[in-house]
Amino acid sequence: MGKDIELMAKKKPTLVFNHANLTFEQKKVSWQSRLGYGLMILSGILVFGFISVMISHKIFPSPNEQNLNRRIKLLQKEYQTLDKHLDLVSEDLGTLRKRDENMYRVIYQRDPIDDKIWKSVENGTEKYDLLTKESEYKVIGEILKKITIVRNTMKLQESSYNELADLVRRKDEMLSSIPSIQPVSNRDLTRIASGFGWRMHPIYRIPKRHEGVDFTAPTGTPIYVSGDGVILNCNYDGGYGNCIIVNHGYGYKTRYAHLSSYAVRAGDRVKRGQKIGLVGNTGASVGPHLHYEVEYNDQKVDPALFFYNDLNKEQFEEIVKITNARGKSFD
Repeated sequence: MGKDIELMAKKKPTLVFNHANLTFEQKKVSWQSRLGYGLMILSGILVFGFISVMISHKIFPSPNEQNLNRRIKLLQKEYQTLDKHLDLVSEDLGTLRKRDENMYRVIYQRDPIDDKIWKSVENGTEKYDLLTKESEYKVIGEILKKITIVRNTMKLQESSYNELADLVRRKDEMLSSIPSIQPVSNRDLTRIASGFGWRMHPIYRIPKRHEGVDFTAPTGTPIYVSGDGVILNCNYDGGYGNCIIVNHGYGYKTRYAHLSSYAVRAGDRVKRGQKIGLVGNTGASVGPHLHYEVEYNDQKVDPALFFYNDLNKEQFEEIVKITNARGKSFD
């Protein structure tokens, strides 16, 4: 090193040829040149130092940077976990939707929710598009989108289940309202005198359509309403004699004719099996009996087809045979 310095010291100065006097002269360096040269060297040293510091921080981060990096990695894992949970929730909601469409709505005869309505669960997610375009916020934007879709899906599914719950309640009410028992006690099936259809009229002696079922029973035998409903009429009605009409709703009405007395009044709400009157022989009748009719959507239907709620399979088949047999009616 010492020898290099000594050589540099002994190095000859730079000579420049002077054309004016035809001689070689020592080159003079201005202070501006020296300053520029010094600044260039200083700039090089600063750039080299900055690069060295950056490399040093990259390879050997400070304690604060290390702590911050750990927190960033932890947050990334938490976001990933949250994203997976949201995917699982979405799958569960998809399963509920399939059950809703393929089971519950089939049972209660309701059309599935339209796909366009299900597509609307994505409404409100567009406000997070800017986040998803930025790489550092992309994960957050996607998670916020999923949360919005899950919330909207849950609201829609809740609305669907509320509708189904109302249908269940109404279905129970309908099942209780359908006239499905015999209006007089007749477990041995011996009280049916005439069924639904064309019969010989006992008074006019001509074939006449009999639009109900006749139950023979002593005067004063209790009469029971065959389904839940409201007493529509409770009065004397020509050939029907003392008559009760019950509105069961859901298109069903029942008529109980030739009564000796009433146990209810118009406007009363009644429950299936409740006593509403007594058997009699009023109106166009040839003996004590109950004439019973069922209407569905203002059309008379065979009442025997509804006696399934208080009979077993064999009894039901037998009573259908009895009511279909030809013969005379009592009214």
